[in-house]
Amino acid sequence: MAFIPAKANDLRIGLYIKLTGSWFSHPFPTNTFKITSAKELAILRSLKNIQILYDPGLSDPDPHQHMAPEEEGAQASQDQPSPAIPQTLADTPDEAAVLREVRVQAFKHRRQKLIETEQAYQQVVTENKALTREVRNGYVKGMRKAEAMIEGLSGALGDDGTLVALMNLGGNMEAGNDSYYHSLNTAILSMVVARGLELPQEAIPMIGLAGLFHDLGETASMESEPPHKQLQAIRKHPEMSKTMVATGFSFPEPSLVAIHQHHERLNGSGYPQGLKGDALHQFAKILMVVDAYDDLCNNPDLEKSVTPFEAISALYTKRNSEFWGDAVSALIRNLGVYPPSSIVELSDESIGVVSTTNVEDSMRPLVMLYAPEIPREEAIILDLAQETQLSIKKSRRPKELPREVWDYLNPRCMIQYFPVSGAQNSPSASSPADLLEPATRT
Repeated sequence: MAFIPAKANDLRIGLYIKLTGSWFSHPFPTNTFKITSAKELAILRSLKNIQILYDPGLSDPDPHQHMAPEEEGAQASQDQPSPAIPQTLADTPDEAAVLREVRVQAFKHRRQKLIETEQAYQQVVTENKALTREVRNGYVKGMRKAEAMIEGLSGALGDDGTLVALMNLGGNMEAGNDSYYHSLNTAILSMVVARGLELPQEAIPMIGLAGLFHDLGETASMESEPPHKQLQAIRKHPEMSKTMVATGFSFPEPSLVAIHQHHERLNGSGYPQGLKGDALHQFAKILMVVDAYDDLCNNPDLEKSVTPFEAISALYTKRNSEFWGDAVSALIRNLGVYPPSSIVELSDESIGVVSTTNVEDSMRPLVMLYAPEIPREEAIILDLAQETQLSIKKSRRPKELPREVWDYLNPRCMIQYFPVSGAQNSPSASSPADLLEPATRT
């Protein structure tokens, strides 16, 4: 049944309601819920400049209906809340206002953390561009910078680290860096999966280096062939990438093998050698999963790009046939069923985009909400681990969204991942820039 306007005397415990208005006009964690306590009822009656709707079909039956007048009066007296809980908040400290302010400050802090992370990420992208050019030109100093950067990123992952999807809240994403974004995504996610598989600590930076340089030779291989042989050129890039870092850099041998094999598949359907099963190095089996995931999300042809939720699902269906099942499972455990940048519908029917993973409960990430009454630069970011009345109902495809919702949420065509160590909600937690200081000063 549809929601209809509620009059003042309609409000009661058991009523299923929807609040229409700004998130900052009320202290409740959701706009749609059933009234369950006298305290909620008192706060609702104190709210100003907000419309309350209710759904009779989802509401509990009104116990006052079908009562004789004297029975109704007796029942009403029993339903009155305890004197310790005020009927309204007019004569007490404005509890609703205090709760609203707490929520506003939490939203601001989460938003600021994303902006700080984005700024730190841009530092690393800039560093990656410079060192990649140096490595392509054979300069050892470029490789030393890469090693330091990977060590910094590996340290930022930590046991309690989380991953953030950068959604251009600060408006400073630089266009034209697709290959640098992809290499960083692959490096970071490869290290995440390696940690999830509990590989030895010394293995984490090695697989990170393989991820950073796995496509180093792609441009060179494309330039070496005429346009009508582009497919053949693409199939040469694993070999060329390996060759470019194999001489003069003291590059780890397992990392070289991973680069060479990252387009192979367990069933032998990959390239360049058609290897299968036990012939593939463990690092390669991790790298191929992560590389495939990021390619699915960030296809150069936007029509072929899929949502992170769909990419995870696609990898899962190919586990143990094309991809190492343990690596796929480790990726899902760390990204969650709804990875960063997934569009989701919440249990109260609001729409949002996942911004940050929650390593302790992957089903309850941080979500940036579509709230048209609030400017996007002041976006509401909910922590579902704290907003326990809310949950993710399902994933939504971008084409299902009205244009204004898509424009507001702005899940990037290029999805960037970045590690943040420590609690996302603690104002005292170190900033991403502090965590990456050793790498960014190299």
